[in-house]
Amino acid sequence: MTSQDTGASTNSSSEGGAASAGPRKSFGRFGAKKKLVEPEEPLDYKNVAYLSKFLSPNGRIQGRKRTGFSGQNQRKLATAIKRSRIVGLLPFVGRQ
Repeated sequence: MTSQDTGASTNSSSEGGAASAGPRKSFGRFGAKKKLVEPEEPLDYKNVAYLSKFLSPNGRIQGRKRTGFSGQNQRKLATAIKRSRIVGLLPFVGRQ
């Protein structure tokens, strides 16, 4: 029974000992970092031609991975699209 006890203790120590197995490697969530894309034109609600580039055929706003904008510019894009929809310059559903 003593041999079983020592075997169990070595298994538990090898599982819990992350330092003995070596340092953990961290991987990026989506792979290599992309270059930040700045908007070519100002993100204004009156700039309908530019804002319509970032809408899907169903009228949905494209995500950050698709547009390549930073979080701050993506929020500006979303508010500009929503304002132009409210004013009536862009449709809520589908393209014209």
